[in-house]
Amino acid sequence: GLGFAPDQWDGLLTHLQHLGYDRQAVADAGLAVKNQKGGVYDRFRNRVIFPIIDLRSQVFGFGGRVMDSSLPKYLNSPDTPAFNKSRNLFALHKARQAANGRLLLAEGYMDVIACQRAGLPAVAPMGTALTEEQMERLWRVSAEPVLSFDGDAAGLRAAYRSIERALPLLKPGKSFRFALLEGGQDPDDILRDRGAPALRQAMATTRSFAEVLFRREVEAEPLDTPERKAGLKGRLRQAANAVQ
Repeated sequence: GLGFAPDQWDGLLTHLQHLGYDRQAVADAGLAVKNQKGGVYDRFRNRVIFPIIDLRSQVFGFGGRVMDSSLPKYLNSPDTPAFNKSRNLFALHKARQAANGRLLLAEGYMDVIACQRAGLPAVAPMGTALTEEQMERLWRVSAEPVLSFDGDAAGLRAAYRSIERALPLLKPGKSFRFALLEGGQDPDDILRDRGAPALRQAMATTRSFAEVLFRREVEAEPLDTPERKAGLKGRLRQAANAVQ
């Protein structure tokens, strides 16, 4: 379902006006932006377009990736009456059909596509940290979804943020596992460099929620004094107490 937005300020606007839509409707749908002077221009320009599709297989938002070095690299539809990026997940409609109890959460759209090409049901958040609502959606498909993050410092920080947000939501039979990809590679890199079997193997090598939580607390500071070891125990108790 990929598409492309040409490098024009009013390409989509002109097309939709020819189909009978007025500028306000296009802006309300998040496909156009109003400037301070009251003018309206296309939101997505010179970008590969990823349709965001709901569980009824209806397109209700878009993500766009630039074709050059301009920023932001990824741009998503804004929140509209139909679309809320903190509540939904990219490609959930496809992943749910193939999940059979298994589900991966990847960091980006291309990573999801790579996982799906390797036969792995996967979804992604849309430019935000994983939210409580998204976690609940993951659990409706799988009792223990695998959260995939790059194995570098940024990926670990993202994994640790997910732990913090998930702790109060954990319940019997509802948890997460983690796939921390080593070497700074993401799923798309692994698929292109080493093929589908290597990606399936990387995603099958997972760590439990408790193991990654323990790693987070051990790495928080050196454990070279009794006081610091006591601090580790205190942080672990605090984390355990956060579980409702």
